[in-house]
Amino acid sequence: MTSPHENSSICVIGNLNIDLIIRDVPGMPAWGQEVFGRDRLQVSSGQAGYLAFALRRLEIPVQLIGNVGEDLYGQQMLSDLRDFGVDTSGVQVTAGGHSGISVALVREDGERAFVSDLGCLRSFNENDIDRHWSQTASADTVCLVGLFCLPGLSLPAAARQMARARADGKRTMLDTGWDSQNWPAETLEGMRGLLKHVSLFMPNWDEARAITGSETVEQAALALQALGPERVVIKCGERGSFARCAAETAWAAPRRVRVYDAVGAGDVFNAGFLFGLRRAWPLRACLAWGNTTASLYISRQQNRFPGLAEAAAAAREYPELADLPGFLTLVGGKP
Repeated sequence: MTSPHENSSICVIGNLNIDLIIRDVPGMPAWGQEVFGRDRLQVSSGQAGYLAFALRRLEIPVQLIGNVGEDLYGQQMLSDLRDFGVDTSGVQVTAGGHSGISVALVREDGERAFVSDLGCLRSFNENDIDRHWSQTASADTVCLVGLFCLPGLSLPAAARQMARARADGKRTMLDTGWDSQNWPAETLEGMRGLLKHVSLFMPNWDEARAITGSETVEQAALALQALGPERVVIKCGERGSFARCAAETAWAAPRRVRVYDAVGAGDVFNAGFLFGLRRAWPLRACLAWGNTTASLYISRQQNRFPGLAEAAAAAREYPELADLPGFLTLVGGKP
């Protein structure tokens, strides 16, 4: 049940931006037309932001490497991250730069689409990671997320950074997000070079299918594992989640909840899975915990990132978690 990684920190490298979320959008407008939603919210986000927030609520120390603009949005993000206890020493303020912003349109069923202006994220590059590499010193895991929102960080540069982390004895985790260029041949070739240095790859099903051309989740995980990662975890939305480690495979069904919105759900799942992995939980238990944290997050409007006790209470419906010796005591829940 315990692991040498349990008390170490996690270093997250990736994109920070503001999400302006408009909910209950009935459909996408045609050019020159307008549609109306029924709710809005402005939050500090980006894959790196969502992952950092979720990890901290699970009481994991986090160092963050990224950048924000020299504007009110940048101030908001830094303030929110610090309020959660995230170490932002590695987040640089880009002089004169504008922070990235994404407008998320969310349907009534929780599905979403995005329009983004990357702002200063365009300038983030390998030198910025080098400058703050000391942030990784106390971490057992280095996560690289939102890569396709960081156009200044090439796939070969990302591969060098993941190789560097591996050489330092770190576990490396990758979640690139969707490629807005729709995965051209040069991107797929770059991904093959990058995945050689990745311990844990965590795409969603659309991304895994685009990279591999596979027809099933199981086939995609096997094909991705052959490119280098020890573990491949594929997030499948309403179907739950699937993982492959060596020859072991596992599915975990989703928790059924009413979806408020799913923006950031994959990042919260990632945090949950990493929590279990650091405690050397069985593969299916890690998936179930990730499903639990994500389900709580997508089902509510406020205080969205779940803490240990509430996640433990919700997770008891998964036998693979409830039956773990000392599970509820370990995560702060009540027997």
